[in-house]
Amino acid sequence: MKLKLVKKTIEADSIKSFYWQPEKKVNYLPGQYFYITQPEIEGKDYRGITRHFTLSSSPTEAELRITTNIRPESEFKLSLDKLKEGEEVDGEGPNGTFILDEFEKGDHVLIAGGIGITPFRSFIKYNVDNKLIKTRIHLLYSVSTPEEILFKKELDEWAKAENIKIDVTVTKPEESKIKWSGYSGRIDSQMVEKLTSYLVKPTIWLCGPPKMVESMEKTLTSSKIPSDKIRVEKFTGY
Repeated sequence: MKLKLVKKTIEADSIKSFYWQPEKKVNYLPGQYFYITQPEIEGKDYRGITRHFTLSSSPTEAELRITTNIRPESEFKLSLDKLKEGEEVDGEGPNGTFILDEFEKGDHVLIAGGIGITPFRSFIKYNVDNKLIKTRIHLLYSVSTPEEILFKKELDEWAKAENIKIDVTVTKPEESKIKWSGYSGRIDSQMVEKLTSYLVKPTIWLCGPPKMVESMEKTLTSSKIPSDKIRVEKFTGY
């Protein structure tokens, strides 16, 4: 189907959101992804003219939204960023089983690294809009500096909900121009246990750079968390 670019917004340094109007209504679940194909790209990109992007939008929102890092070595991303409002790309989807909706009962811990927060924005927005107050969510979000925190205004607002808690940890506060008084260091099993011990046998969702996800998965498994309680999504090449 055709997706028309409605607008672009800057989320952080080199990270932007793209909002798309599909030519027909799209039914999808929070956490799913879409394939996007550009008719042409400038230069050569060894990965071709198609990429898949997790939707950072919620099914409760009118437009499809992707949030991505515009890396200078990616001709696909550079061409995407040059698109003007009203221009179109081809979209195919939705796809994926990394989904948290009203049918996933119980408590949930969302562990995000960097731009790996994108599906979790969809999760939480969907939860808030549908008033799923019986589903408790705790987001642990790791970034290098405070400037890299995505969706900060929304996160601050959502954290006011009784069933949602959000903690951000910064791994390189010394590299920031902003004074940081929150948690620092990488997310580890001790941090997870300390901050989420009030939850009852939660399902733990991991999303971020492959090394971070693999490390956390091993750590959680060694802590005797059942494998069926761990859900994983790795963001490669972002």
